[in-house]
Amino acid sequence: MSSTTSGNSTMSKFLSKKTSSASNSSTSGTNTNTQRATSDDDMIHSVQAPLARESSSGFNYQTLTETSPLAESKSKTRPPVRSLSSNAELGYHLHQIKNLNKRRPTLGGDDRNKNEDRIHLTSSNLKIVCNENGKQASTVELQTIEANIDLLASWKPPIPPQAAIPRDAWDHKIEFLLAVIGYAVDLGNVWRFPTTVYKNGGGAFFIPYFILLIFGGLPLFYMELALGQYHRAGVFTIWKHICPLVKGIGWATVLINFMTATFYNTIISWAVYYLVMSFNGLRTELPWKSCDHEWNTKCCVAADVKQYEYLSQLMNLTDKKFNISGEPTKNCTRLVYSTEEYFYRRLQEVDKADGFNNLGKIKWELAISLLVVFVLVYFALWKGIKSSGKAVWITAIAPYAVLFILLIRGVTLSGSSIGIKYYLRPNMELLKDFSIWNAAATQIFFSLGPGFGVLLALSSYNKFNNNCYRDALVTSTINCATSILAGFVIFSTLGHMASVSRKTIEEVIEDKGSELVFIVYPHTIALMNWSTLWAVLFFFMVITLGIDSTFGGLESIITGLCDEFPNLFGRHRSLFVLGVLIICYLGALPTCTYGGDYIVTLMNEIAVAPAILLVVFIECIAVSWFYGVNRFSFDIKSMIGSRPSLFWRVIWYLISPIFLFVSEYFLNFLIINLRMI
Repeated sequence: MSSTTSGNSTMSKFLSKKTSSASNSSTSGTNTNTQRATSDDDMIHSVQAPLARESSSGFNYQTLTETSPLAESKSKTRPPVRSLSSNAELGYHLHQIKNLNKRRPTLGGDDRNKNEDRIHLTSSNLKIVCNENGKQASTVELQTIEANIDLLASWKPPIPPQAAIPRDAWDHKIEFLLAVIGYAVDLGNVWRFPTTVYKNGGGAFFIPYFILLIFGGLPLFYMELALGQYHRAGVFTIWKHICPLVKGIGWATVLINFMTATFYNTIISWAVYYLVMSFNGLRTELPWKSCDHEWNTKCCVAADVKQYEYLSQLMNLTDKKFNISGEPTKNCTRLVYSTEEYFYRRLQEVDKADGFNNLGKIKWELAISLLVVFVLVYFALWKGIKSSGKAVWITAIAPYAVLFILLIRGVTLSGSSIGIKYYLRPNMELLKDFSIWNAAATQIFFSLGPGFGVLLALSSYNKFNNNCYRDALVTSTINCATSILAGFVIFSTLGHMASVSRKTIEEVIEDKGSELVFIVYPHTIALMNWSTLWAVLFFFMVITLGIDSTFGGLESIITGLCDEFPNLFGRHRSLFVLGVLIICYLGALPTCTYGGDYIVTLMNEIAVAPAILLVVFIECIAVSWFYGVNRFSFDIKSMIGSRPSLFWRVIWYLISPIFLFVSEYFLNFLIINLRMI
């Protein structure tokens, strides 16, 4: 069927009607002749069905609005021009026939302007036929003809900025799942979750954790996966479709991811440094095991169990403080483990810094370790999901293999049951305290990771009909299970450490954050047989856990900017990725100074946390209230075939905004109190 379309992208007159005739072709070809329709009603009834079938095949006629001007023809007689394509966008093909234009834009057909060029478009293979005289359309023969639209050459449809650059897609569904799991399961699952559970009621913590997972974390996780998959756009372009008023969310997300890259990759570089130093144990012993090094003080206590027990006996008998050699110590307000001195005095050398007033020099060992991290990230991202999709097979799966190995080793250690009991022992009285609910909300939010734009970017490379609802359930469940598993791994070894050092779990953990990974656990490893092997496995796991998450954060920046500026960045992705990583590396160098730990703490606890909660709150309001929950639900239905239930719609519209608002308010309240202290 054929129709004539005006400059404002509406079909004004029905021009012709196809009739099928016999063909001598061996295929089931169809000869189509265009004829003038007699009424607008004919147009409506005869065109709607083919266009509906066409839209189901992936082409959207409503996207046509404007294109670059077509050059004026130099001759009034020329043969038809044909252009074929099987999968390109219509706007792209129209762009290829720039040399077909007349000065007089008209709405007429054959007899209204015989000099007006006409463009005939058949949707089955987007075949374009241009006729000079306009008396009758050229006869075309196709195996399948769903629609044939008659356009005037003066009508100018738009060329979407990204139309000329095909969007990548995941080679396999499992690559997408591994990428999302790798992003969600990060270092926080290893050190933040176990200590959060222990400090907030033990087993009782799981009650608010799972409640807020269902009503807070999972809905936001599901929302971002669905948004990215439906709109197939990054953190900038997607808001043009949803709510242009909040497009600034994209820039805020990029800034947050940049700040995260400056400190999160530094933590990974610490693990790289520890991994390299662990191989030193093949020659002698682990460098953080003893107090015989130049960075140790007289207050140092070696991690070796027998030496520590001997020292404890001396202290009990003489009521004096001795170092490991048995000599009395001077000016020691407390004894310090060798693992703690190694982290602060050898790795960071914070004793040479004077707070933010004087951060000191850059440590070249940390700068090189950080460079190694960014080099690994570059080779994972330089070809987009084609390269990162292969990297996640290692970075997402390897941590689970190591976790299970460490779990088996941990539960077989003496005293492991002590740590596991502390981990799971419920304190139901704490459920009355609001802080435990806030701790659960914070843990869920930063574990699943909505708001960073990563889920939008990763899901934008999915197939349109991918079941994003099932993906959200699977990946969030795996993330939570990993956190619980990591808790058993950590506390089984901490129980062993508490047992052999004759301390309580409270004394072992104290108020450790990331230090749990670099002080407490290395200390525990030093107490094991084959300590070098366990150290290598553990820090390899830490690196793979961390680098997966940094893949996601930087992919969010890169995808967003490539979608927004395709001609500037999208065509030269490898160079653009290199430029982004160079900027991030230079921005992260201050964290490699003697006082770099101050910057890491500031960025992690004060800068990023409140900002990301505010971003997700605005995002949730924009989607649920401005774009509309019902409209969003029908978008999901068009992808997976079923509309989200009333449960999800109520949560998106009401519960999630409240969840985010309360979390944001309480977190800011804590930050204000910390500053006052």
